[in-house]
Amino acid sequence: MDKKPYPFLPFEDSLVGEKILLVWQESHHSEKNLKDHLLKALDLTEEQIVFTPNAIKQKLMVSYPTEIRSFIDKKELSKITNLLLQIAKGKSELFPTPALDITFELIEWILTGFDIDDVLVETLSALFGTSLTNEFVDHVRAEYIKELRG
Repeated sequence: MDKKPYPFLPFEDSLVGEKILLVWQESHHSEKNLKDHLLKALDLTEEQIVFTPNAIKQKLMVSYPTEIRSFIDKKELSKITNLLLQIAKGKSELFPTPALDITFELIEWILTGFDIDDVLVETLSALFGTSLTNEFVDHVRAEYIKELRG
C-alpha cells in the first residue's frame, strides 16, 4: 500500500510562502482568498498540493537552478516564469506531478539571490491569478530578510 503523500501547506511550510501571505494580508486580504486564488490559477485541488519526496526534490533542486541560471544568462527571463508555473502545475518535463513546494523553494532562491524582480512579479501574479507589483515583491523580500536576521 502506498503511503499517502504529506500535504504541503504553502503559507505554513515555506518561509517565503509565509511572507507572501503576510504581505497579502497587510493589503486586507484573507489567507483563504490567497489559497483560492492559487488553486484556481494552477487549476489544482488542495489534495494535489503535497510535499515532493526528498530524493526527487534533491535531484530537481540541482536541475532547476541550473536551468534558471541558463535562462538568466541568455536573457530569456520569461522562460523562468513558465518553468516555475509548469513545476507548480505538474507539467514540467523533469517531474510530471504538481510540485508547489519546489516552485516556492525556487522563488525563495531567486528572491534572495538574483536581481530579477520583474520575473518574480510576473510569476507571483500568475501563481495567484492576480496582478501584483514590484512593491509587493520588495515587501516580501524585506519581511523575509527581517525573519532571517531574527
